[in-house]
Amino acid sequence: MDMKQQKEPLQQHPVPPRPWVKLGVDLFELDGQAFLITVDYYSNFAELDVLPKTTTGAVIRALKAQFARHGIPNLLITDNDPQFVSAKFQEFARQWEFEHRTSSPAYPQSNGKSENAVKTVKRLIKCAKKAGSDPWLAILDFRNTPTDSLGSSPAQRLFSRRTRSLLTTSPALLKPSLVPEVSSRLAAVKARQAAKYDRSAKALLVLTPGDTVRIQPTRGYEVWRKAVVTAQLPNRSYEVRTQSGTIIRRNRRHLRKSTEVPQSPLLRPPDDDDEENTGYPSSPVVFIPSPRAIVAPTATTLSRRIPDVVPQFPSP
Repeated sequence: MDMKQQKEPLQQHPVPPRPWVKLGVDLFELDGQAFLITVDYYSNFAELDVLPKTTTGAVIRALKAQFARHGIPNLLITDNDPQFVSAKFQEFARQWEFEHRTSSPAYPQSNGKSENAVKTVKRLIKCAKKAGSDPWLAILDFRNTPTDSLGSSPAQRLFSRRTRSLLTTSPALLKPSLVPEVSSRLAAVKARQAAKYDRSAKALLVLTPGDTVRIQPTRGYEVWRKAVVTAQLPNRSYEVRTQSGTIIRRNRRHLRKSTEVPQSPLLRPPDDDDEENTGYPSSPVVFIPSPRAIVAPTATTLSRRIPDVVPQFPSP
């Protein structure tokens, strides 16, 4: 059982009504330096912060500075890195009054906006360093470059003007002017992307609590593990309980429905993959002794304390 699931039709985020309403945030490392990237779903304008360390506190300080410049967003979308699922970050979201959503673990496509921004910024930095130029000037020029399908640049869509750079720019472009039809053009771009993607996509059957599934491995040496669906979540995500008793979250594409009968939890430590920080508490492991562990009593064993509950097994 090593074949991946069929990809499902593209599920896209709604077009925001204005700039800086919905943001995608991600962490990445390049040449030993940690960065925080924040991208606006409306303008595609990306903020880049160099982090001295990748702690929750460092991430929150960088985001606070951004929000002080551009305003507090309504929605912030991240992956499940420990910095974002910590209690400290949840408290930050509560105090600053924005909604925080996390993507499905091991499914970066659900946070695709941030993933694409990371790829773009990495490419700009690498090309600038190779050419011996300043990477920040490369990022500035990218922000001022019009997007073919939208007819405006990220800076224009966010600030209603271009920003001054070392490139020759008409003074008229530096004057504020609201960019028209951004939402409708974004919707048209999304529709074309979905049509192309859906040519090779097919909807998978909806799972219900109690269904037995196999979980797609996230590492090459793992196998498809058995689990039971415990809850259906938004955006094609599900809570499943593994045989170790741990509850994890997975996208539908990573769950293959099985006709197997679910087994009771086994006596063993949780799998390595179960220990990921998903924001869901782990359930206690249930001890079910094996019949082979029962041996004939001896004088030594009879002298020991008899347990309160003795497991019963059918006669052979």
